[in-house]
Parts: sequence; C-alpha cells; structure tokens
Amino acid sequence: MVLRQDDSHDPATARTPETSALKSSNHQANHETRSFVRRLLLPAIVGLISLAAVLVLWQRLVTQQRAKVQVVTSSEILFVKNKVESELAERILALEQLARRWQVLGEPDDADWSSDTTLAMSGRGFQAIEWVDPQLRVHLVAPLIENKPELGSSLQSDVRRRAVLEGVADQGVTLVSRSVELNRGGRGFLVCVPILSNQTYQGAIAGVFSYQDLLAPILKDVAPDDWLALYENSEKIYDRSGNSAPTESQSEDASVLETNIVIGQMTWQARLWPKPETIARARSPLPGVVLLGGLLMAGLLAFSVYLAETSRFRARAVTAVDEQLKKEIAERERVEDELRHALRMEAVGRLAGGVAHSFNNLLLVIQGHAHVLLNSLRPVDGLQKNAKEILKASENAASLTRQLLAFSRKQILQPKVLDLNALISQTAEVLPSLLGPDIELDLSLDSALGRVRADPGQMEQVVMNLVVNARDAMPEGGKLRIETANARSPWSSVHPERAGQPGVMLAVSDDGCGMDEQTVSRIFEPFFSTKEKGKGTGLGLSMVYGTVEQSGGSIKVLSAPGRGTTIQIWLPQVEEAAPAAVLPEPKKAPEIESIKSPAATETVLLAEDDQGVRRIAREFLKMKGYQVLEAGNAAEAIRIARESPGPIHLLLTDIVMPGLKGEELVARVTTIRPDVKVLYMSAYTEDAIVNLGILSPGTNFIEKPFGPEDLAQKVRKILEAVPR
Repeated sequence: MVLRQDDSHDPATARTPETSALKSSNHQANHETRSFVRRLLLPAIVGLISLAAVLVLWQRLVTQQRAKVQVVTSSEILFVKNKVESELAERILALEQLARRWQVLGEPDDADWSSDTTLAMSGRGFQAIEWVDPQLRVHLVAPLIENKPELGSSLQSDVRRRAVLEGVADQGVTLVSRSVELNRGGRGFLVCVPILSNQTYQGAIAGVFSYQDLLAPILKDVAPDDWLALYENSEKIYDRSGNSAPTESQSEDASVLETNIVIGQMTWQARLWPKPETIARARSPLPGVVLLGGLLMAGLLAFSVYLAETSRFRARAVTAVDEQLKKEIAERERVEDELRHALRMEAVGRLAGGVAHSFNNLLLVIQGHAHVLLNSLRPVDGLQKNAKEILKASENAASLTRQLLAFSRKQILQPKVLDLNALISQTAEVLPSLLGPDIELDLSLDSALGRVRADPGQMEQVVMNLVVNARDAMPEGGKLRIETANARSPWSSVHPERAGQPGVMLAVSDDGCGMDEQTVSRIFEPFFSTKEKGKGTGLGLSMVYGTVEQSGGSIKVLSAPGRGTTIQIWLPQVEEAAPAAVLPEPKKAPEIESIKSPAATETVLLAEDDQGVRRIAREFLKMKGYQVLEAGNAAEAIRIARESPGPIHLLLTDIVMPGLKGEELVARVTTIRPDVKVLYMSAYTEDAIVNLGILSPGTNFIEKPFGPEDLAQKVRKILEAVPR
C-alpha cells in the first residue's frame, strides 16, 4: 500500500491546540523530572568514585599502620618464644647435670644433696627438686623445710606425675609433665630426668616448677607494651592481660599473634596482642585526616559537577525552549496560512458563485431565445446554423459556470450512500483509453472500505479530474495509482470539529514531475493552471475542491519537485448500506430540432423575480400548451394562488424570492392549495445553499440554464407522477 499519509491523519497523533498544550505541559513535567535525575546522576557517580578512592586510600593507610603494629608484635612474640625456651632449657640442663653427677658418684648424702640442689636451684625458679625411687616414692627433697611433707610420700595416686615418671623409667629420657596441682598450692609442672646406673634405672630427679614463680621473672620485662598469655593445651598457665584478654572474635584479628613454645616433648601456646595504648601510640592521625579531607573533597567535587551539569542542562533547556518556540511559531504560521488560504478560497468562491449565478440567468435567457428562434425558423431559411452556434456556445459557458459553482460549494448535490470502490471500479473501465499505453493504472482498493454519502456523478467527475491531472503530469508515462482506505480525519484549524472522525480516504498518486510549495498553495484557485495556454480551463481541481468541501470532506496535497504528487481526499463515513453504484447517464447534447410534445392543458404558477428568466420560462411553457400565471415576487404568487378561480397544477419557483424564501413560499401556497405540485429552479446562489443546500429526497429541482425540452420533460414527469 503506497497511500502516503502524514502523522496528523492518525487520531492517536492528531493534534489540536488544546491537546498540544496538554502534551507540552506533560512533556515539560516529565522532562524536568528526567533532567533533575540526570543532573544528579553524574555528580553522584563522581562523588561515589571519589568516596571510593578516599576509602581505599584510608584503608591502605590503616592497613599500613596495622602492618607496622603487627611487625612489632611478631618480633615481640618471637622473642617471648626464644626467651621461654632458652630459660627452660637452662633449667632442664641443670637437672640433667645433677643426674649425671649422681650417676657417677652414687646416691648423695644429705650434705651433698643439699649443697648440689641449692646450687642448681639458685635463681632458677624451682619450687623443689625431688629424688623419686623406682617405686614412685620421694626419697629425697630439697629444700627440705618447705617440702618436708613430701619426703617419703608416694606418687602413685597422682595420675599425671605417675605417668611422666613411668615414661622416664620406660624411655630413659628427660620428660616434661603436663600441668599438675602443686602441694604448696598453685599449678605447675615437673621436669623428670632419669638416673641410670649401668643402664639400670635407679630413679629420677624431678624438678618441680610453679608456672607463676617460673614465668613471671622470665617474662617480666619482655614485650612490656603487649598483653601476653601462655597456654598448655587449653589451660592458661600464665597471664599478663588482666581483664583485657581478647575474645574469640578478637583472637581471629590479625593483631593477635600466636606461637608454639616447645619444652621437651611438651608444647605450650603463647598468645600476644598489643595493648590499646600501644595501638593508640602507633596510630597516625593521617588516615583520619585523609578520610575527612577526602570526604570534603568528594562532596565539593560532586557539587561542582552538579553545578556544571545544571548549567549544561539549563543551556539545553533554553535551547529546547527556543526550538519549541520556533516549532510553535512555525505551527502558528502554518495555521495562519491555512486560515488565510481558506479565507482566500472562500472569498474567491463567493465571487465565483455570484458571477456564476448572474451568468446562469443570462445564459438561460440567451439559450431560451436561441431555442425560440430556432423553433421559429425553417430549415430552408439557412439561419438555423446561427441559432445552433448560439446554443453550442451557451452550453460551453454553462459547463464553465457549473465548475465555478462546484468550486464555490454552491452547486446542488443529490447525495446517496456510496461505495467508492464500486464507483472507482466502474470508472476504471474507461480510464485505459483516457490514459494511453504509456501510463500503467494500479488500483489498490480496501476490501473493508466504509461507505460515504456523496453525489455519485460529482464523485465520478472528481476522480476523472484527478486522473486527467495525473496523466498530464506524466508526459513520458509512468504509474498512476488509485487507492482507498479507512482513515480518521486529521485535525484542521478550519474544521477542528472533524478531528478523529472515522471516514474514508481516497488517494490518486502519480510519478510525475511534482510541484513546489508555492504551486501547491494555489492549485485549487479557479483558472490557475500549470499547463500550456489553451490546454484546460484551470477549473478541474477547483471543482474537486468545492465538491469535497461541500460533501463534508477535506483534501490534502503531498508533492515535491521530481517526486510525483499524491492528492488525498477524506470523506466522512456512514453506517448505512450502499446500493450498487450506478453512474448517471451522460447528459445528451441539446436537441436542435424542435420536438413536438403532446399539447398540455395544465396551469402552472411561475414565480421568478428576474424578468428575463420569467419571460423565457413562460415562453417555454406556452410552447408546450401550458397555461401560465406569472408572479414577480412571493407576495404576488400567494395572491394569485388565493384569488385564481381555476386549478393550479404546478408551482415553478426560484429558490430565492424577494420577501420570502422558496421553501417558505411553497409552504404558504400548499396551505392554500394542498394538491399543488412543486418544482424548484435555481442558479445555485449562496442563499439557495442556506435555505435548501443539499436536496432532501423527493425534492423536484431543475438547474439553470435549461432548455424548453428539459423544462417540458421535468414538468410532465412531475405532473404525471402518482402521489405517494
């Protein structure tokens, strides 16, 4: 489908000043919301990126501080490990030296035992040194005074002491016990060294240590800025943290370090973490300053970007307002041009209608007297030729006046419910001979096309005029397309009430030379033509314009130089069913020879204000034998109808009469004589349109100019018609 139609034909997009203002208001509100969001978007992105950079830098500085603290803490815990392991190794060595001495010298006496143990225990944190025999009895103990209850006691009942002593007896190596309860209170551990004589186990030297007495002096000055705790399995054996021991979650922090301390076959766990004041001393104010300054900078940067975006969007808004203003000005100018064009066409139409009305009356007089003259001459006189030429010229003039009346929308239409597809199909049968072999005719008719109410004869003439103009635009041949489709009326400043009304679109398109805007604006003006002089009258498209407007439709031209032309005609749709399209019979040429009609005897009341028209009409009727009563105005016609003694069979009246309009005159006369029949005549004046306009069904009408036979046949047909 090549039917070209702009967006204004779509009711969804049809624009009126009110809808345009509403849409503009909604669009402006939506635009302001979107612009505000867009103004915030870039500043928000910039601010978030800046904030992320600040947080990354702050995190890096904090991490560096933590790493610094962790390095110091790592060195401290390593020192704790080495310190504890070396101190305990020294004490184990002292016990092993005692054991080797007594392996060589044998069991010492009390003096040697006391002196040797005193020397070994000196400053090393021993709580006691015991000699335990193979039966797990304490054979000797030092110092004796503090540990005298231990002397001679059995260790069989102490599970952990027995386990380590039995291990020493079995393995013959130095072993360290697990945590045990000390007799003097507190918790501690044993270091047991075997005493062998000739590879025979003679007992063991057991060094008894209290955790607190042993570890407190060793770790007193170690890592003073950190908290420290030692564990034997899960039992805390030394604590220098007070109430600041880390929780389980804090223990997983990187600042809490752990290490293993190996004592013989036993392993202790050391846990070290910095004191809060240590962390505070190591913490630099730089990360905080960077964070605060970065937040301020990010905010300032985001605000600066927001101001820049606001300025940019305001500049865009000003540009958009300027563009919108230009569009509104252009739209207003278009509407003003459309109104000016409509007013110009209306003025030209008024002038054309007035000229055509007066000219039709003159033509009626000319044609009438020519008919009378022709009827009175004999063929042998040789003067009939002149009378015939007068009739021929007057018929041509009458054709021009009909086209002028069509343009001025003052013609009398006889509309019917019409199927445009059927009318176009019938018209298309005669188009090939009219178009010639070089032009291809393409019909694209919508099978679901709606019905319209129009005058079939006038619509046929509309199609023919458009086809002829399209043909003349393609002198070298081309394609001519006739298309139909259902469409809604576009909005127009001339007819805003039609906007969105359902209707039918008829389009005639060609591939010809096309037209520029200036030519398009004038193509409907009477006598305007782009053809060569002598070709066409310049009234074809004027007649199309008038017929379409009078039928309640609109017309639109789409054209550009070198791109062809499409003329779209929109007509309102009706819901009534259309009968089969029947084109009117072509009007026959006027009969030159007088036709002898049967003599008539009826009486006709002739009401016409134009004296020349009245006289020739009277002559036409008398030529056929009718009795004629003349009236020069409505009052006179009413008087004759009231006072005439004989019957009046027909009232022949002009539509416009001085004093009363045609319809009012008919109403008054039919009140006096109900059986009188009526025949209207008119030269299609504007008043006729106001009073009668489009003829209602059953109205009898004859157009001026008419010949004697036209009038006689019309009158006879009305008089012989059977009343309904």
